Amino acid sequence: MKAIFFNIIYFPLPFLWLLILVLIFFKKEKLYFYTKWICIFLYISLTPLFAYFLEFPLKSSMKSYSENDNIKLVLVPTAGIYQDSQMKWHLSSNTTLRVSKAEELARLLNKPLLVSGGIINENSISEAEIAKQIISYNNTFYDIKSKNSYETALNIKNYIHDTRLNEKVLIVTSPKHSLRMSLLLDSYGYENVVYIKNDNYIFNFFSLLPNARSINSVNASIYEYLALVKYISMSYIKL
Repeated sequence: MKAIFFNIIYFPLPFLWLLILVLIFFKKEKLYFYTKWICIFLYISLTPLFAYFLEFPLKSSMKSYSENDNIKLVLVPTAGIYQDSQMKWHLSSNTTLRVSKAEELARLLNKPLLVSGGIINENSISEAEIAKQIISYNNTFYDIKSKNSYETALNIKNYIHDTRLNEKVLIVTSPKHSLRMSLLLDSYGYENVVYIKNDNYIFNFFSLLPNARSINSVNASIYEYLALVKYISMSYIKL
């Protein structure tokens, strides 16, 4: 479903549609001017540098985890599954990375781990249940009902009891999704911090060259911005 949504909002397409409209409806003397600027903006939008600046607000406004934080629970929302040719379900690479890191942190901190992911695809089991395939940590709970980030924040009350002052939920998810998940927990009164991998961006000549990864990154950022607008408009996130 997420892939279909990405196809709909595929970032370069609005520029291409605009270019077609310019070629059809604008006068010839204006064609060169508008076409030139549309092509410039299209080129810029496909570069890693543009992708970096677009995602920066999503990654820079969070409360990052430190060793001094008093953690109550480690939370990892799942991020998709897929079915192979033998009709077996597997975690997506994104989910695998999240769950693996969350389990590592839960072991290190000796705290409960909550894996949240319900049934998204028809005729499949819940994503949280599939995550059991790679988890060996005994103090793990599986939220098999939550189908999205909002429901994860809503249902976390079933797994947190007797929260004391300054106890926090440690969120382990993708960098772009962290802000939305953190704001949701804030809205329900849960103190939280986000695990952020130190990954300093290196600016170089290739930052100015378009590539496929930039397109995927831009689409993922747009998805998060639209999701934030939706959650705020529906009062899931209370600012």
